[in-house]
Amino acid sequence: MKESLSKDVLFDFFDGRTTSIQRKLVEDWLADPQNEELYYHYLDEWETRHPQFSPKIETALAAYISLINNEQVEKNAAAPQIEKNRFSIVKTAWLWSAVAACLLLVAGFVFRKELMYKSLISENGKIASYQLSDGTSVVLNANSVLRVPRLGFGSGNREVILEGEAEFKVVHTKSDSRFIVRMDKDYLIEVLGTEFVAFSRERATKVFLTKGKVKLSLPKGKQLYMKPGNLFLSEKDGKSTLTSVAAPGQFVAWKQDMFYFDNTLLSEAVEQMNDRFKVKVRILDPVLGKRRIGGVYKARQADDLLAILSELLHLEVVKHNEFIELRKSVTNLNHE
Repeated sequence: MKESLSKDVLFDFFDGRTTSIQRKLVEDWLADPQNEELYYHYLDEWETRHPQFSPKIETALAAYISLINNEQVEKNAAAPQIEKNRFSIVKTAWLWSAVAACLLLVAGFVFRKELMYKSLISENGKIASYQLSDGTSVVLNANSVLRVPRLGFGSGNREVILEGEAEFKVVHTKSDSRFIVRMDKDYLIEVLGTEFVAFSRERATKVFLTKGKVKLSLPKGKQLYMKPGNLFLSEKDGKSTLTSVAAPGQFVAWKQDMFYFDNTLLSEAVEQMNDRFKVKVRILDPVLGKRRIGGVYKARQADDLLAILSELLHLEVVKHNEFIELRKSVTNLNHE
C-alpha cells in the first residue's frame, strides 16, 4: 500500500485546489485498491461538510403559484370600470382562463414526476439494459421502472428513482458527484463508486453490494455502510438485517432468465415468479408454502417455472378465474 496521504491534501483535491503535482500524487495513491475505502471515507466526510445545492421543487412551485395569484389580484384591483356587458365578457374569459390555469396546476402536481423524469422500463418477463447519460449501465429485471432526470444529471448529484429490481454499474465522474438511488419507504442508496443490485417492491427492500462501497440511508434518519458481499434486507414488517453472502450469483441470476433457489421457501419462490411475470400464483395451504426448494432453473415464462415446481414437489396447478393455485397433487395426498 502506498504511503497514506493526509486528509488535508484529499480535502483540497475535492475542493479543486490542488496543484498538478498534488493531483498526480492522489492519482498514484488511488492506483492502489487498498486505499479506495479510505478515499471514499474522506469523500463522504467532505461532502457532509459541503452539502450540494438541491432545489426544493415543491417550495419553488408553491412560490410561483403564489406569485401568479398576487399578480392577478393586483391587475383586478387596477382594472378600470367598464360597461356591464363588456365586463361580463371579460369576466367569463377570465374565469375560463382561471379554470385552465387551475387544470394546468393540478396537472403539474399530479404529473410532476412524469414532467421531471423519463421512465426506463422493462416489460413483463423480460430484462432491459440501459446506459445513462453519465455512462452508468443499468440492467432492469422484469416489471421494473427506473426514473431518470429528463434533462440529464447536471453538475450536482445524480439521482434516480427505482421501482422494482435493477443491477447498477456506476461510473466515477471527474467531479466526484454522488449517484443516488431513491427507493420506496424512504430508503436511499448513496453510491461511493460501486456495483450493486437493488430491489424495491412492496413486499421487501434489498441491496446487495458486488463491488465498491455504498452508504444506505434508512427510514428515521438511520445510516449504514455496506462492503462487498453484504446483503441488506428489510421485510414488509419493517424487520431488517445486514448479512454477508457466500453465493452472490443468486442476486443476478435473473439476468440469464434464471431462478436461483437455495433452500428457499416455496412461498418465496412464488413471490419471485409473481414479481417477474406479473401473475397471481397463490398457495392457500400454509404448510405447503413452508416447503423448501433448491437449484437453479431457467424459466422464460410463468408456465415454465410452474411446470418445474409441479414436477419437483409433486404439485397440482389449478387455474381459477382470477389466480393460479398451487396445491398438493391428489396422487401425493393418497400416498400420505
